[in-house]
Amino acid sequence: MSMAGILLCATTWSHNLAPTQPAPTLSVASPLRLYGSVTKHGPVVGLSQLASLFQAENTTTARLAGQLYYPHSWRTQRLLGRRPEHEGRLCGLMYSDSLKIILVKSAKTAGSSLLAFFKDCKSLGPDDAPLSWRCLTPLNFGNATQVMHVMDVWHEYFVFGFGRNVLTRSISQYHYLTTFMNPECIPSWLEYCQDPYVLGDICEARRDKCCDSVATPVHQYLHVHPQANCLMTQQGKTAVDWIGRVEHFDDDFAELVSILNARPGVPSLPPVQPVKANYNASPCDAHHRKLRWQLRNGTENPCDKMELYQGQHSHCYTSITKFYADDLALLM
Repeated sequence: MSMAGILLCATTWSHNLAPTQPAPTLSVASPLRLYGSVTKHGPVVGLSQLASLFQAENTTTARLAGQLYYPHSWRTQRLLGRRPEHEGRLCGLMYSDSLKIILVKSAKTAGSSLLAFFKDCKSLGPDDAPLSWRCLTPLNFGNATQVMHVMDVWHEYFVFGFGRNVLTRSISQYHYLTTFMNPECIPSWLEYCQDPYVLGDICEARRDKCCDSVATPVHQYLHVHPQANCLMTQQGKTAVDWIGRVEHFDDDFAELVSILNARPGVPSLPPVQPVKANYNASPCDAHHRKLRWQLRNGTENPCDKMELYQGQHSHCYTSITKFYADDLALLM
């Protein structure tokens, strides 16, 4: 199959998810509709794309993975003011052969909290040795052996991830990704919400001046991808066994560990320790009662996040819900 044919197969699932009726009005407090145990139908779309590329080209070259990231031709079109379809749908994946689990890791959906428990095998510290038995290995998209291995065990291993309210995730993505950029280069929320890929465009065009070593164009593009990339198969069906909710992380993560420990033939994970939230960390807590607070470079962050989707920002609601239409159809 040609490269175009492989990618075309991956574009069909998004149309399957499109809602047939206008979506109800959402808010930053709207809960996820899909969570808990779900039916797994096969690997996530990006993994299937990559495996098909390796098989079609009959090669293990790592350069093939670049065709599914954000290739130079696609970025060039962006800088010319066009908005080409991005057909590659890669998702961060981590796995453990000893625990027989696969984590689908979408940006800004509790990934750091999950790795604080499981640990990343590639970045274990000197004090993490006792925990190495439960660490997760990041999938190297350029390693054909790893890719085919994860494809082969997808149905056998327990596959899980977390989802998040689309509106709050978008705000979190903006604040997170702009921390790697020089203040004078950061677009306003009003500009970002119209096209989240704009941060990647800036780092592509003016990387030395505007973006630090973390903020490569690919990093900035990849971290705004839809959550559906990590949850759906090429056929538009669920690709995981279980979905947690970021908004209920403590309860859902405790449930997840209980499910994992109920499986025979794998090591038991320690019980989850309750975490006391630091409610004084934000000026928006009940003690401060501020309506908004200042961020770097004069940027304001309202305590009522819906302000970023109402009034002068009302077009942000329209553009963000359009950009993440697949997430809304699947999760909310």
